[in-house]
Amino acid sequence: MFKSDSFKNKIIITVWFISLIIFLGLTAAVVGFEKKQWLNKEFDRIYHATYGFKKKLPDLMAEPDTGYLEIFFAGAINSDPGILYFILTDTDGKVIVSDNENRVGKHGFDTATIKEITRPLYEVLHHEEEKAAPTRFVIYKSLLKEAVIWEGVEKAAENELIIDAFWDMSRKGTSLGTLRVGYSRKAMAKHLVRLTFWMLGTGFLVLFPAMVFFNRNMKRHLKSLDELNVQLSQLNQVEDPASFQEDAAVFDLKPHADDIEGMQQFKKEFAKLKIRLFNHLDQAENHSNALEMKLGEEQKRLNQANRQLIHQAEERKEIETRILNVQKLEAVGTLAGGIAHEFNNLFMAITGYASLIQRQSPPDHPNGAKAGKILDLVNTGSQSVKQLLGFARSGKYTPGPLNINEVVRMNLSMFQKSRKDLVINVQYTRGIWKIHADRSQMEHVVMNLLLNASEAMPSNGEISVETNNILLEKKQVSMDKVVSGRFVQFSVKDQGKGIETKHLRRVFDPFFTTKAIGTGSGLGLASVYGIINNHDGFTTVESAVGRGTVFNVFLPAIKEVKQQKEN
Repeated sequence: MFKSDSFKNKIIITVWFISLIIFLGLTAAVVGFEKKQWLNKEFDRIYHATYGFKKKLPDLMAEPDTGYLEIFFAGAINSDPGILYFILTDTDGKVIVSDNENRVGKHGFDTATIKEITRPLYEVLHHEEEKAAPTRFVIYKSLLKEAVIWEGVEKAAENELIIDAFWDMSRKGTSLGTLRVGYSRKAMAKHLVRLTFWMLGTGFLVLFPAMVFFNRNMKRHLKSLDELNVQLSQLNQVEDPASFQEDAAVFDLKPHADDIEGMQQFKKEFAKLKIRLFNHLDQAENHSNALEMKLGEEQKRLNQANRQLIHQAEERKEIETRILNVQKLEAVGTLAGGIAHEFNNLFMAITGYASLIQRQSPPDHPNGAKAGKILDLVNTGSQSVKQLLGFARSGKYTPGPLNINEVVRMNLSMFQKSRKDLVINVQYTRGIWKIHADRSQMEHVVMNLLLNASEAMPSNGEISVETNNILLEKKQVSMDKVVSGRFVQFSVKDQGKGIETKHLRRVFDPFFTTKAIGTGSGLGLASVYGIINNHDGFTTVESAVGRGTVFNVFLPAIKEVKQQKEN
């Protein structure tokens, strides 16, 4: 009927829409007002109808036989089709009489639920006697939980909104109970539907002729504008600049006799604008092309320079970090080795004198016991010295072919006896390659890693130990060390709290520890690093706060033609 891109039709649709909104708003206001008036009349009718019940019921409630009450309410329902149910309760909430005899004698009523108990639709305080307290009449909006059927006919459906009326029953100032009567709202709904359709029909009969008249006038006065709009739309679809300029040159802007005065003036001004546009179009296009080319070249140059700077900065940072770590570890290793040898000399002298004191002291003399304590302390110090020697380049005592699975299995057997609260998962690789290493130092490495994992989990948790045969191809393990070939790898993984990023790169530093003073020397992981490094291997660590830590040890495998598989 209408072209959606027509300016004239857009105005007509807008006017139609505004008129429709106004009419619908007016209809809603009229229906809402009529609904309020109908409810007020209905509430008044219900009040007067139930008031008649209230006046007669006290005398009937005084009778011992409830049959009169049942006859009274049955007649009330038959005389008023709007009544859905009735229920009369005493002061304790016990049902005296109801339209459903199954409710009599029970407490409570679940056929209908009041929607808002604190906001009644209608409320009246009725004064019958001067000295007696007033009785209360109140109406609520309720929702039916089940259909209401009377004499085989459904009077109201489940989940239907109804009107619930309540009267406080009293006689000579004495409270007798409560009367509750449910009324249907179907009459109001039918009335409002008829009113709505009448309003909409009347509005359509009035609005349609008015819009037809408006449409004819708009078509006559804005025909030229509609045509101009079509030409502009077609011109806007042209993408090629050359074609655009050609089509714009033949653009029809001649005033017509049917044009309104404003339209004629619009065409004149638009023609002037077209001339100015053509004067600047070529210049703008040339400048745009030149600028785009220049910006493209400059962007390429900047991107290339930026990539080079980022790469150089990353390389420099990595090199500086590696150099610093190497220098620090070499210096500390040299110092640790010297200190360890000096202490060994001192311990040998102390051990000799302590042994001499033991031999020269009588069996029960206290000097013998004191000398024994001195020897125990020397042994403890010797263990620390061994760790220092492991970190320094002094630790290859008796290297030989070694099966790492045997070392791990033996150390796990001892370790499990001390931490029975931990679950240890082990995965050995069958046919593990042999390594050339010192057994005692490898046992020291394995036990240190197990102890470190257990300390990360003070109570309960899981430790995973795994061995593997690994082939490496030009793996960068330090600034000046690239390894390739066959390696034996074993890893120890815990489920502890993890290591913070700021501490992760210092875990192998000698004397570095996050434990409390007196609870750790900071030599365990440092000795692991030194021992593995002295065996031409390397160690890595991965950790995430809250998810645990895994230490990986890589040792070069012996170049054997055949490897014996183990069970």
